[in-house]
Amino acid sequence: MKENLLDLNKLNKNKNPIINIVDKDKFYDIYIFLQDLTKEEILIKYVNNFLVLNLSLKSKENLLYKFKRIFYLKNVDIDRVQNSVHANLVYIKIPKGS
Repeated sequence: MKENLLDLNKLNKNKNPIINIVDKDKFYDIYIFLQDLTKEEILIKYVNNFLVLNLSLKSKENLLYKFKRIFYLKNVDIDRVQNSVHANLVYIKIPKGS
């Protein structure tokens, strides 16, 4: 019976994106690694010093996954956000405010 549980765990791979934030002098770098997923939609909101990322990602099997991550980032100029997507990596650059 334990063997069946182990096999079941192999089938249910973790589909959470890996998110890394780097705090630099004049901006924040946000890297989102989408292991075996593709970007469908990424919505960014900034409310009361909290950056809210809403991610809609799709698997190779065309299954849709939705994730929400919230980060405390003080003093951000959200109007000058830059982003780019390369294969399994989303890069977001958020300038800090004056």
